[in-house]
Amino acid sequence: MKQRVTMKSLLHSMLKGSTALTLVVFGTGVVSGALRADEADCVLVDGMQTDACTRTNQGTAVDMPTGQGSEWDRSSPRAPEGFVLSIDGDTFVGDARIEDRIRATDLALEAADIQIRFDGLETKKRLDLEFDRRGHRVMLQSRLNYPGYISRAEMRVIDLAARGGPATVAVVPVAPNGAVTVDLPEGDNLSVIHRVYDAAGRYDETIALSLESPDDRGLVPGVEDGSNAMAVDRIPVRGGSVTVSGESVQGGAVVHTLGEAIRPDPSGRFVIQRILPPGDHQVAVSVDGASRPLSLSREVQIPQSEWFRFGVADLTLGRHKTDGAGFETYKRGRLSGYAKGITAGGYTITGSVDTQEEDLGDIFSMLDEKDPRSLLLRIDPAEYYPVYGDDSTFTEDAPTSGRFYLRVEKDGNYLMWGNGKSEVAGSEYLRNERMLYGLSGKWASKQQTSRGEPRVALSGYVAQPDNLPQRDVFRGTGGSVYFLSRQDISRGSETVIAELRDRTTGRVVSYQYLTYTTDYTINYVQGIVSLNAPLSSSASEGVVITNPGGDFDVNLIVQYEYTPVATDIDGYSTGGRVEAWATDDLRIGVTVQNETTGDADQKSRGVDLHYRLGERSYIELEYAESDGPGFGSTYSYDGGLILETDPATAGTGAARRFETLLELRELGLDLDGTFTAYGESRDAGFSTLDYSSLYDEKLWGFALDVQQSEKLRWVLYNDQYKNDDGKKERESGLELSYALNARDTVSVGIEQIDRDTSSETGTRTDVAVRFDRKQSADFSWFVLGQASAVTDGLRKNNRLGFGASYKINDKWAVEGEVSDGTLGAGGRVLATYRDGERRSRWFGYEFDPDSTIAGDELDGEDHGRFVIGARDQINDSLSFTGESSYDLLGEARTLTNSYGVEYQQSDYLTYSASFEKARLIDDTVGSEMDRWAISFGARYEDQKIAASGRLEYRQDDGMLNGTNRDGRTVALTAKARYQIDESQRFLFSLDAVDSDTDESSLPDSTYADAVIGYALRPVDNDKLNILAKYRFLYDKYGQDLDGTDARGPKQVSHVFSIDAEYDLNDHWTIGGKLGYRKSKSADVGSTIYADNDAWLGVFNARYHVVHNWDMLFELRQLNTVQANTRETGALVAVYRHFGNSFKAGIGYNFGSFSDDLTDLTYDDKGVFLNIIAKF
Repeated sequence: MKQRVTMKSLLHSMLKGSTALTLVVFGTGVVSGALRADEADCVLVDGMQTDACTRTNQGTAVDMPTGQGSEWDRSSPRAPEGFVLSIDGDTFVGDARIEDRIRATDLALEAADIQIRFDGLETKKRLDLEFDRRGHRVMLQSRLNYPGYISRAEMRVIDLAARGGPATVAVVPVAPNGAVTVDLPEGDNLSVIHRVYDAAGRYDETIALSLESPDDRGLVPGVEDGSNAMAVDRIPVRGGSVTVSGESVQGGAVVHTLGEAIRPDPSGRFVIQRILPPGDHQVAVSVDGASRPLSLSREVQIPQSEWFRFGVADLTLGRHKTDGAGFETYKRGRLSGYAKGITAGGYTITGSVDTQEEDLGDIFSMLDEKDPRSLLLRIDPAEYYPVYGDDSTFTEDAPTSGRFYLRVEKDGNYLMWGNGKSEVAGSEYLRNERMLYGLSGKWASKQQTSRGEPRVALSGYVAQPDNLPQRDVFRGTGGSVYFLSRQDISRGSETVIAELRDRTTGRVVSYQYLTYTTDYTINYVQGIVSLNAPLSSSASEGVVITNPGGDFDVNLIVQYEYTPVATDIDGYSTGGRVEAWATDDLRIGVTVQNETTGDADQKSRGVDLHYRLGERSYIELEYAESDGPGFGSTYSYDGGLILETDPATAGTGAARRFETLLELRELGLDLDGTFTAYGESRDAGFSTLDYSSLYDEKLWGFALDVQQSEKLRWVLYNDQYKNDDGKKERESGLELSYALNARDTVSVGIEQIDRDTSSETGTRTDVAVRFDRKQSADFSWFVLGQASAVTDGLRKNNRLGFGASYKINDKWAVEGEVSDGTLGAGGRVLATYRDGERRSRWFGYEFDPDSTIAGDELDGEDHGRFVIGARDQINDSLSFTGESSYDLLGEARTLTNSYGVEYQQSDYLTYSASFEKARLIDDTVGSEMDRWAISFGARYEDQKIAASGRLEYRQDDGMLNGTNRDGRTVALTAKARYQIDESQRFLFSLDAVDSDTDESSLPDSTYADAVIGYALRPVDNDKLNILAKYRFLYDKYGQDLDGTDARGPKQVSHVFSIDAEYDLNDHWTIGGKLGYRKSKSADVGSTIYADNDAWLGVFNARYHVVHNWDMLFELRQLNTVQANTRETGALVAVYRHFGNSFKAGIGYNFGSFSDDLTDLTYDDKGVFLNIIAKF
């Protein structure tokens, strides 16, 4: 049954001008088809209608809703005529005493190129800071758009390299949107966080911005540009956004508005936005320092509540002809609608529903079902017509993979059904960052601890994954470009983390989430992550060098989602976390996760306890257990060219963790220092995203770091690890550091190693001496010597080394170290340049005697890795980035190059290009592999034309580990919109992919989809309206069938259609449609294509009386070329309106086919009753 198509055709046939389109689609209650004075006896005489004038809908009364701005004004008397008419603020008809003061103000603002705009109640908070460091002093500037909700603000200076972990070393008050100058305290790696508080003690804060290098984010000092660096969002804000903007402000002038003084940018532009509470506000604007000073004010009303909503209910009852000779009765319907608003109580509610047309018994029972077509139908440019000529835009405000979306939010708490990213964090073992479809929510109590934390917080989800997860782990290369193991990944699904992991025990020492654009960018099609700063491969601490290549591995972890080529994604993901502060110092958390996606059936649960003993001191306990096949990962040691798959660890296991940091002075001791300790026990089979235990393993350790006096510091430490496979390792040591004077320090260390592994067993005692000199504020260096005093079974570790750090000027800095000894040479050097004007350079070289390739020991000698790169904003129009990395890993050598450029030719046109090339040569097996990735893009936009396009190419050639890695992918996307004139619009879109791959992440096939649309909608005369569309589809793979992994037929098709209508008079409209389909299709696996061409012609006449009657008379003819058949049909329908929101109609289809060329069934003949309600 395809009666739905007939009803849609009828609805489209009633469209008449852009106002009517608004009526049908949005149901706002606007009347279309305004009465024209062209009927008999209704011609205006001296501006008046004659008494003889009569109209068809005379006597019909309909209640019409009024919108904002339609209130009856009782503030002033009316003129005798009963109205006041003013143009541009000047009254020329009516009472001359009434002045349009608001309009006069608008004209004055327009003359000054200044706009005051109320943006609605949907608010988006922004919090950021900018800084300017000069030596040991730094100016910190607060930036936020909600100062009216803030009671106090502060800048928190953090030393990321403090003993025991990051420590707050200074807290400086600052006025919201104010500035403060700070003398920086001592610290090796200082960063700053901007934190603001509301009256209840809740706080928001930014990410930590490094003070060790210039801020090169491109911010213009003193100019608001909408930047946002918020990391913690806890302050609820209710109100509306007001934006004041201007252009062509005279140089040197200062704009005062919304309580701020703004200096326009060099072009004379400025913009400022503030969130104001509900109520009436007088927004004043003054411009000082210009040749023509300006001072104006305008009243802005922020309402308590604001809503937008529409909906359509469609019911069809009928009898139609079946495939046989009989008839059958059907009852079908569709319910669709959208609503978004803010209630007076502060709730933001967003909801949408679209049941699709189904049997009445199935409409509501299928609401929670996942519909793989739903998202595609929302964004498919070829659905109906790609352009309707009304300049409408598309916004996905209710993302859902099903038929229903609802989000209720207040004060940062929400409950949602739809698509979203899970938010389960707070546990060291169990966390989840997945893109899911289903039910999710988060709630935090209003009650706060003394530190601004919510007393109770809940988060959870019950959902279906849209894609499969992938986790790639990259060892830092000293560079910034990393190739993911998959291509065509889901946009916005990535979670990027920089991790520090103990090389011996695998313990995660620390990690940091990276922020998109601030820390990295990503190419979703080619699967390339580019960091904004190079990432080193290792890190070390202490006097004794245990591992020449570093004691800790620095890893980049990228978790993301991708759509598999031939896998059906079934199952559910459920999880949640509840945490509560029993006191201001004691927090208890419980986390549960279940994953039943694809082959996985993973269950995890855990409980954790956090107890604060002071500002920094704490104790943590955690217990977690898992049951299932685990999570696999891929590892790469060269930035993604060579990937090693780490299979999941299946089984059941548990893990226990203990961790503490104790600040000695917070414990009441008269000493500066910290005591840290940890202990973990993980069973074989325990598996999470970060851990996978093949054997039972235990590890524990402690470190006591004491500043005994101004000159003497000592550290005592012990670390132990063992597992059931027989591996044991213990490291114990004592270090003493003594400051000889203000610039010289001598350190002595002794360390004992006890090791029992498959490669070596024995003990060793090493003694080391190190001398550090701080030559100046910009230059420091050290020398070290180390010897193995006692050895028993282990190789000696005798070493000599030298290192230095030199800040050449405010822009250039260089640091490095080198050592050599019995365990091999190791070292690194890194030179960096950053000028704060978005220009940076870096050059690095490192070599590590413990280097591996694909997890295995090297064959041959490691000659190190070279990295050189640059980012440059050459001028206002041209920016460039480039990096090259060359690994000489023994018998295997890799070379990677990455370049990118963006050129803004004008205010309208921008070009971009990128190029990545990688080459691997492995002499051990005589194999070579090359990888190319090229991208070209362009975008243009002015008042009439908006166009963009991108061409992507990637190719792999050669062998890797005995596997043929040949593959090629070409992707092209383009779209364009052209406003020919006020009445005509043109639209074009193209998506094309040609791939020859192993189908691990992209199908091996060719696909192209091109759409051209045209619309004629005259603005001065709506008698004639035309819509036209052409679509070309070339699909040699076959699309998914009903969301399963089964593939549908391959096809090559051209579809053309044009609709036109013409108003004969106020009531009669004639129209027609011509459609042509030229198509070839073949079953999957077959190379034999069958033609299936068809022509469709439709002629109709419609009779329309506003709010009374609608009638449709339609003739159709369908010709199938290959079958040589001709079907002729007719359709008659009559509708009666009842009020403004309801109509009912009855009709009969005399033909057995519909007007949809993709409808290959012939079961449309029959009678139908259709009822439509809208609001």
